[in-house]
Amino acid sequence: MLLTPVFTPPLDTEVGRERPTVQLVGVTRTEGKYSFDFSALERWTALCRKSGIQYLEIAHLFTQWGAYATPKIMACVDGEMKRIFGWDVPADSPAYREFLESFLPALKTSLEEMGYDREHVYFHISDEPSEEHMDSYLAAKRQVLDLLEGYPVIDALSSFSFYQKGIVKQPVPANDHIQPFLNARVPGLWVYYCCCQGVDVPNRFYAMPSQRNRIMGVLMYLHRIEGFLHWGYNFYYTQFSRRLADPYRMTHADYAFPSGDAYLVYPGEGGMPLTSIRAEVQSEGLADIRILDTLEQKKGRQEAEKIIYGEEKGGFTFRNYPHSAEYLLSLREKLFDVLENG
Repeated sequence: MLLTPVFTPPLDTEVGRERPTVQLVGVTRTEGKYSFDFSALERWTALCRKSGIQYLEIAHLFTQWGAYATPKIMACVDGEMKRIFGWDVPADSPAYREFLESFLPALKTSLEEMGYDREHVYFHISDEPSEEHMDSYLAAKRQVLDLLEGYPVIDALSSFSFYQKGIVKQPVPANDHIQPFLNARVPGLWVYYCCCQGVDVPNRFYAMPSQRNRIMGVLMYLHRIEGFLHWGYNFYYTQFSRRLADPYRMTHADYAFPSGDAYLVYPGEGGMPLTSIRAEVQSEGLADIRILDTLEQKKGRQEAEKIIYGEEKGGFTFRNYPHSAEYLLSLREKLFDVLENG
């Protein structure tokens, strides 16, 4: 799955300011009527299909940290290019609803023609709402609920009450707030981590040993986690995208995030990404999931869990798990041994 900026994602954007424009859909408004140019999006989806991207994740429809406002959207209005939505337009604006009534049906139809039907397109309302944002989140959701019927909607959040009250049906909790969701046996659960998950739980900051990165795979398998919402792959800016940052020289987005949080790869020659130790280790963690799934298909889940726990006592949680590199290396050897010789 790949985040798809049909318009500039309203993430990590300072209130009242803008990020550089990244908008795959051309918008024109003439005498109050909207029309759309999906040619850049078509090029994007062709690249995605070529690269094996099976799902698209559409940029959030409302601003981060509360869903109070609309995202930045540029349009050609009666022949003049201008910003028509942003922090100055509230989420429940009738004008934005009017735009969405034109835009979302056209987007869905175009994506299906490009090979991405409703089972392969995910939408977001707003990123990381908290308890105090429940009313504003609900107001934003009401703006689009009927327009997104039949499509999966996921959002990163940490407040269990959003799920408990039926406001978010497919939550993506942070790994340091996931336990209530696990206790409730939320179906199809996803997980994420970012700059705040630095105590006890797995993550991939520079300052963390590689085993604390890779163990995430084992934990996701044990708790039947179906998806991992990943930040960040190549954010080469300072916080709020105020200015470009050289990731070879600035590792922390100008001291905003723990070093390494904002990117997993480095920019290489010709636009080719260069990998990192953290990327390779994370890849090994994801491979661990696939190996465990393969073993489960051949020998059953009980056998897979028996190998995982070995001499360890009790179940593993996202805060309580083996912390040694030796554990993970030994686990991989045991899994291969059973698959090859069992």
